[in-house]
Amino acid sequence: MIENPTTITAQPGSPFIEIVRDFDATPALLFRAYTDPELVTRWLGPREMEMRIIEYDARPGGAYRYVHRDTEGNEHAFRGVFHAVTPGERIIQTFEYEGTPDVVSLDHATFEDLGGRTRLRTRSVFPTVEARDAMIASGMERGVIDSMDRLDELAHGTAGSRPEASRVVVDISMSLDGYVTAPGADLEHGLGVGGEPLHAWVTDERTPRDAEILRRSFTDTGAVIMGRRTFDIVDGPNGWSDEVGYGHDQDQIAAPPVFVVTHSRPEKVRLGDRFHFVTDGLGSAVDRARAAAGGKDVVIMGGGATAYEFLRAGLVDILRIHLAPIILGGGTPLFPQGMPESLRLEPLGSVSTPAAEHLTYRVIK
Repeated sequence: MIENPTTITAQPGSPFIEIVRDFDATPALLFRAYTDPELVTRWLGPREMEMRIIEYDARPGGAYRYVHRDTEGNEHAFRGVFHAVTPGERIIQTFEYEGTPDVVSLDHATFEDLGGRTRLRTRSVFPTVEARDAMIASGMERGVIDSMDRLDELAHGTAGSRPEASRVVVDISMSLDGYVTAPGADLEHGLGVGGEPLHAWVTDERTPRDAEILRRSFTDTGAVIMGRRTFDIVDGPNGWSDEVGYGHDQDQIAAPPVFVVTHSRPEKVRLGDRFHFVTDGLGSAVDRARAAAGGKDVVIMGGGATAYEFLRAGLVDILRIHLAPIILGGGTPLFPQGMPESLRLEPLGSVSTPAAEHLTYRVIK
């Protein structure tokens, strides 16, 4: 007997479908599973379907499109637009199967807090009763039940790591020719000489969409890892301050702890309370950062060599690159020449702004 069954209600003569399922998980956890494309691919759709996300921009006005591929190789594409996204509370979006492009439903999902548990209720309205009935006849019920069961398994950790288990994310800005700093990076020039355009999306060319990406990354981060060279720059005289730090100008009172991978502790630390020093390797840094992250992301912010070493060691789940429209011609590369092995990636999403292409990939292990 299923402890938390899925209820699907479709009254005759009505264009509505209502789906209700209780979960032994918090609204925040389920909301993340609904809005994080890496997690969406792990539960949305029938079990036998392979899912590929083309885009998934879970914000008001953001679009999504994904493809389900069945066991015979047939592909079924779906798309829509998010109209309201309220963290932990509700999502309103359109839904369209590209095989019937004239039929668009409006879906309203709510996450009701039951005191550590959640009642997920989705109400869909179709343009006509006939369109609603055709959706039911297409086999929707099995897909919905499979999806809700898979979501429940994901929340309980039986489909892999739980959504609240910290992901390890490399998050870094890079030029079109693959450099994360310009030539001449030192304590005076943290981004190298002429490297400021790499971070223009954070500073003087920031758009509202850039600001949202920066804010969400900051709030999703529970701990940060950096290399010793990056630490020397941010703790130096021209580095971080009480107002500027991880996330640039985000609220530094809420800034996450930073774990520095180094061979030895520095003799003096200007911003001592923010930093913890790890001298026994990359794996230890990830373990300590995860323990401090409280289920949020562990973000490796640099430098380039450190980020690459974590990627090479197979310790990274997500690679997030902010690709700046500049060719530097030299500097610190993210991917060094003569890499000993290839790195396979799966695209999860992209957002384009004037100062950067924000690209997200899952690292295939």
